[in-house]
Amino acid sequence: MFVKVEPSGCCERKGLVQIRFCMYLDPTDYGYEKHHTEIDGEWQDNPFHNHFIYVEPGTTDKEIAEIGKAFLAEAYIKWEGEEKLDLKNPPVTRPLDIDNARIKACEAKVKHLKETVLERQR
Repeated sequence: MFVKVEPSGCCERKGLVQIRFCMYLDPTDYGYEKHHTEIDGEWQDNPFHNHFIYVEPGTTDKEIAEIGKAFLAEAYIKWEGEEKLDLKNPPVTRPLDIDNARIKACEAKVKHLKETVLERQR
């Protein structure tokens, strides 16, 4: 199984970088057949879970990937146990002063994430 950053879910939001993680199963993982589907004659894998986080614009790709990996492990435990996938983020402290420099830094990080394939195996 693996987690990857989904570029369509990345944006600047209230002075932070919003990141969408998509979590995918491998053929040997529990419940794989539920998200390996045929659409218009072609087989595709759909995420078994999506999760959003908010980070500072200076957060490194390595840190983002490790956060995704941790949420993947938590999500799979719940998935395998057929529990509700209600993952909780740590509390986010929103910046009080959202100036133009912060917005530009967030936008630059978002641009980078949209141009980079960022994924991590279990």
